[in-house]
Amino acid sequence: MMTERTILMLAFPGAQILDITGPLQMFAAANDEIDFGHYRIEIAAPQPGPLVTSSGVQLVADLSFDEIDDRRLSATHALMVAGGDEGVRRELERGAITTLVSRAPGRAGRVASICTGALVLAAAGLLDGRRATTHWQSVETLKRMYPRVQVDGDAIHIRDGDIWTSAGVTAGIDLALALIEADHGRDVSLALARRHVVFRIRPGGQSQFSSDMEALFAADDRLARLAEKIAAEPSADWRTESLAAEANVSIRTLTRLFRRTLDMSPAKFVERVRIDKARRALVETPSPVSSIAETCGFGTLRRMDRAFDRVIATTPSAFRARFKT
Repeated sequence: MMTERTILMLAFPGAQILDITGPLQMFAAANDEIDFGHYRIEIAAPQPGPLVTSSGVQLVADLSFDEIDDRRLSATHALMVAGGDEGVRRELERGAITTLVSRAPGRAGRVASICTGALVLAAAGLLDGRRATTHWQSVETLKRMYPRVQVDGDAIHIRDGDIWTSAGVTAGIDLALALIEADHGRDVSLALARRHVVFRIRPGGQSQFSSDMEALFAADDRLARLAEKIAAEPSADWRTESLAAEANVSIRTLTRLFRRTLDMSPAKFVERVRIDKARRALVETPSPVSSIAETCGFGTLRRMDRAFDRVIATTPSAFRARFKT
C-alpha cells in the first residue's frame, strides 16, 4: 500500500526562491526513485495564491497559514521554513508564521529551516538550547537576537533531534537530501544527487564557506594568489616569514592585509585552510588520520587534534565517525 508523506513549505512574499524550489525539487524527484512513502508537496503562505519571491518570480501557495490547524500539522512529515532577509523580517513582525511554527513540535514529524528561516524557528522557541546554523551572513544576527541558541556558523546543516537547520540557498538541497536519506537510505539520496548534477552530497559538518575560498573572493589579488598556493600545498612551510616572502611584502604589511581583509592573522588563516582540507579528507577518503595530519600540514596527529579542538571543538576521529557515511 502506497503512503504519502506531506512536505509543507512555509513561504511568504520576499522569500528566497531557491530556498523553496531547491528542497522541494529533491522531494519531487525522490518520488521517481522510491516504491513507497511518496512525498506530497504543499506550499503555505500568508494567503493562498501567487506570491512574489525576492527574485521577482512568482510562486503559487496551495493554502494559507490560517488553514494549517493541529490536525494538518499532525499529518505533516516535515514542516519547512524558507529564508529571505526582508521577507523573514516582515513575517516576524506580523507574527503569524511564528505562532504556526511554535505549534509544530509534538505534531509535525520534523521541523526544518533553510537559510534565515532559522530566525523563525528561534523566534518560536524551537531552537532554545539546541545547536543550529543559518546563512553565514546572518550568524551574528541569530546569536545576538537569540542568545539561547547554540549557533554553529560553519555547518551546512545540523540535526538536533527532530529540528533541522541549514545554511543558505543551495544548502537547502543538502538538507533535503539528508532528510530523504534518513527516510530512504543513502542509495536514494545519491541517485538524486547524480540526477541533479550535484557534485557530491555534503555532510552537515562540512564548512559552508571554506577559508581558502573566502580569501579567493577577497578584493586584494596578492591575498587571492597566496590563498591559492596555501590551498594547493597545505603541507608546505607557511610560517609568517614564508608567507610574506611569497607575497613579496613585509611581515607587517602581510599581517595588516590579513587583519583588514579577513579579520584574522596569517597563521590563523593557514590553520583554517589545513582544517578545511583535513575535514574533507576525513569524510571523503579512507586515509588513516595520522596520514591526513601529515598531508594537510599539521605534521603530527597531536597537532591536528589540538587544532580541531580549538576550532570545531571535536577530534578528527570523532569528526570522521560522525560525518563519514
